[in-house]
Amino acid sequence: MHNESIQIRNPKYAWRDVARAEEPKREVRDRITDFRATYRPYDAATASEQAGRCIQCPNPSCVEVCPIDTPIPELMRLTADRQFKEAAELLFSSSIIPELFVHVCAGERLCEAVCVLADKSEPVPVSFIGRFLLDFGWNHGVFETPVEAPTGRRVAVVGSGLCGLVAADVLSRRGHAVTVFDAYHKPGGRLVNGLPGFRVDRQLIEKRVGLLAQRGVKFRTGMVCGRDLKLGELRRDFDAVFFGLGRANPVRLEVPGAKLRGVRQAYPFVLRNTSDAKLETPPVSVHGRRIVVLGGGETAVDALRVAVRCGASEAVCIYRRDRPDMPANPSDVANAEEEGARFKFFAEATAIIGNENGDVTHVRCVRNLPGEVDSSGRRGAVAVANSEFDVPADVVLVAYGFEAPKLTQMDEFAQLKVDGRGHLAVDARMMTNIPGVFAGGSVVRGPVPLAEVARDARNAAEAINDYLCALPRASQAPDPVAQGSPAS
Repeated sequence: MHNESIQIRNPKYAWRDVARAEEPKREVRDRITDFRATYRPYDAATASEQAGRCIQCPNPSCVEVCPIDTPIPELMRLTADRQFKEAAELLFSSSIIPELFVHVCAGERLCEAVCVLADKSEPVPVSFIGRFLLDFGWNHGVFETPVEAPTGRRVAVVGSGLCGLVAADVLSRRGHAVTVFDAYHKPGGRLVNGLPGFRVDRQLIEKRVGLLAQRGVKFRTGMVCGRDLKLGELRRDFDAVFFGLGRANPVRLEVPGAKLRGVRQAYPFVLRNTSDAKLETPPVSVHGRRIVVLGGGETAVDALRVAVRCGASEAVCIYRRDRPDMPANPSDVANAEEEGARFKFFAEATAIIGNENGDVTHVRCVRNLPGEVDSSGRRGAVAVANSEFDVPADVVLVAYGFEAPKLTQMDEFAQLKVDGRGHLAVDARMMTNIPGVFAGGSVVRGPVPLAEVARDARNAAEAINDYLCALPRASQAPDPVAQGSPAS
């Protein structure tokens, strides 16, 4: 991948003399036959060469925007000097969960977006270098720093997705006994139960869950709030409770024909084909069929790529804005196109058309023009009069986003205050109106980028630690999980 013929006159200008190198991709004909990773990691020479493009800013903006305070310039310096073990040790010791540096930042690339080289050349590929260091660390026996001494305090974390895992990691490092509860039967939330393997290396997340378990974190799966978990019992058996629930029900399609046979939600389709999660919804076959996906986020693009791998004859995405305004990662969109998916921009579904048997035959759309910039920073969409057109379809997959998670109103859950949107209300310490009960992520903010979820979880965990440290000396009561408490 690297070019050994390049002569860098001055390391300060490596960014000018060395072009940015993307991670090598598997050939399309190979990757559409499975759900394994699209990209292959850097080799050592390329990682060092690319890290050398970092100009070591005195006030690095990449660190300012990093949700987990990763010391990016120092990691780049060590990697450029081929001190890979030292760089991996720094990554493992300074990050909340090293995998986040790869998977959260690889998707959103906040650090790369603000890299000063973005205007002059191309940003340093921080996420790719992070993946190299993560693999190097695992393969060369790099371990994380020891946890603090046990405090005797117990914390219940509800939700084992990104938010819950970050909170569990921080709190267990502080010496608190953490039990994580989740409704899924496999810990990891959407990182394990939803994101396809071509986008996230699920084994890395599963390994992290295993390491947390080795540290003493307990995982209780198949536990549903209201049915298996009662807030009163959680408060009785634990010194603090943290709600880090992720996304909830998908937003429904509200157009004529939305209930025709063949109109399905995209997320369960992706989930069924990329995980072993148990679903109540019946499967949908796409082999040899024309698939239309509605929406422009990550789930929409995942559905397209899954449909291609499942043998769809066509996979078309209809999105109401233009390509630059798509919430999905541009590289994922490009990968989908390489694999055969097509995108129709500035178009919006107004009706689903079916035959006399109730089967889908077309998606009726209207063309849009760009409108004013909205609160998201993107241009809105304005329908063009008399611009209707039809897109042939056998199956329509809806990917219009997700509703914010809402807690059950059973028992003490009903006492938790919510805001005008129905989200849990928290104070500056991320504590709810019930003392010792904290919350963060989607259950508080609604749909937000994963980087903000990670930041929320870290801040909440530190607030919980401060709260626990201020309590009277911890009792040595029996572990409620080990004793078979109803809360377990």
